[in-house]
Amino acid sequence: MGGHKNHYGYHEYRGRGGRGRGRTVLLFIIALLLLLLAAGAAFYAMVDLEYTDTGVKINWRGSQASQSPPPIASDPLEIVTGPVDVTVEPTEDVNPTPTPEPEYQPIAAVTVTTDQLRGGSAAQAVAAAGGNALVVEMKNVNGYLAWQSQASLAATMGTNAADNLAAQAVQTLAQTTDLYLVAKIQCFRDPLLATNRIGSLMTRGGNVWHDLQGMGWSSPANQQAADYLSTLCLELADMGFDEILLDQAGYPNFGEVNVLATSDNRPEDLTIPVSAFLERLSGELAQRGVCLGVLTDETLLPGDAVLTGLTSDVLAGHVGRVWLSGSADAQQYSSLLTAAGWGDTAPRVVSKNAPFGGGSWYR
Repeated sequence: MGGHKNHYGYHEYRGRGGRGRGRTVLLFIIALLLLLLAAGAAFYAMVDLEYTDTGVKINWRGSQASQSPPPIASDPLEIVTGPVDVTVEPTEDVNPTPTPEPEYQPIAAVTVTTDQLRGGSAAQAVAAAGGNALVVEMKNVNGYLAWQSQASLAATMGTNAADNLAAQAVQTLAQTTDLYLVAKIQCFRDPLLATNRIGSLMTRGGNVWHDLQGMGWSSPANQQAADYLSTLCLELADMGFDEILLDQAGYPNFGEVNVLATSDNRPEDLTIPVSAFLERLSGELAQRGVCLGVLTDETLLPGDAVLTGLTSDVLAGHVGRVWLSGSADAQQYSSLLTAAGWGDTAPRVVSKNAPFGGGSWYR
């Protein structure tokens, strides 16, 4: 048996089937490559490849056939909107209609005591004196009240009454009679406020100032004092009073006023804090339909300053009625208040004891 000898000295044997098997393997490889090529061509025919930042995205052709094509730039754009509501703000009237002045009727006021009020004889006393209005002092010169106030300072200073019988009597009169009810209160002449250093008027030497009767005073410029008095007045308005009458509503005008110190509590222009206090209080009471009155005994002269700060301009600007003591000149006040803007002064200037021009009086 012949053969080819290799370099190791052995003969190589080649069988008869070696060449045929090699051809078969080659044909198989060629067929497999053709099959893969055909599959690749079919794959590319069915998909679109989209290259994105996150990789390759495969889109199968025909899967989006049912979707609407995106509008082209030339397609008309239809905008559907709802109804538009347009609100036109009313323009401010440059000439607003002024608020009409309340109509004041003449009053014939009779002063009664809290004992008469509590005992139920107050209305009879007014009728016996020929009056149609009742005046009762609800805060006295010592700072004590005739009712039980809810003001925190009233509890702190111990100014409340022992019971509420006076308040209940006022409510009954307001509901059962036609009497015009006036609550009189001592305003800034208040020794309890002064002793507790609430707006106390001081001497130039640094001591609490006292008037001729030894009474201390608080200041219209002090916020705490103003808040306290405002609370008291509003409680009286809610109780049923038609008018709140302030006695000593400004600065003192008797005693050694020359030694009073100038300070925030008593500035150079006394009308500024007095006017601010009365403006505040009259506005608060007007919301409840209640009048603000001020009792004064000071002589007024046109253009002259007054020690109380209650000038005719201040009174005419913020007060519904001016009540005059026996020493004040009713004719003088009527003239000055008319010049300051009041109309009919007859029902608004309340004179002591005797009527003035058929107007209002009290006793």
